[in-house]
Amino acid sequence: MSDSDSIAAMGRELGRQLAALRREAGLTQHGLATLAGFSRSTVSMAEIGRQSQAREFWEACDQALDTGGMLTAGADQIDKVRVAGQRAAACAAQEAREARALAAFTAARDHSGVSAGVTGVQACPHCGGEVTVLTTLIPTTLIPGTASVQEALRQG
Repeated sequence: MSDSDSIAAMGRELGRQLAALRREAGLTQHGLATLAGFSRSTVSMAEIGRQSQAREFWEACDQALDTGGMLTAGADQIDKVRVAGQRAAACAAQEAREARALAAFTAARDHSGVSAGVTGVQACPHCGGEVTVLTTLIPTTLIPGTASVQEALRQG
């Protein structure tokens, strides 16, 4: 099961809990919506897990249904799973970028006339992990499209 499938399943379960608590309190969707200060369609969508709701919605439902924060805790758990998935995806993307950069760095270092080196280490803006900064200096004579290359091709 993917992270998005897990998050969707958690949202549906939280919605089922909301519906059960609402019915247990003897309220209609419209009645809960009025008490919570949201529309009936928002309550309906939350109950079927169709779309994620803001934390304020869950807090208002907790207060209206006197649940002691159970619904908000469920919503917070879903958000933690969502953030963890986003962080994992960002780290995986960063690792892929680093692998491509390292391959290019290695290829450049092995090419005559090209200077390459590590110029620093810094925090990744996406995942917070440590990132090595690589710098490659390529003489214009080796860059396709520059006058030096075009002239060399004409003479060659």
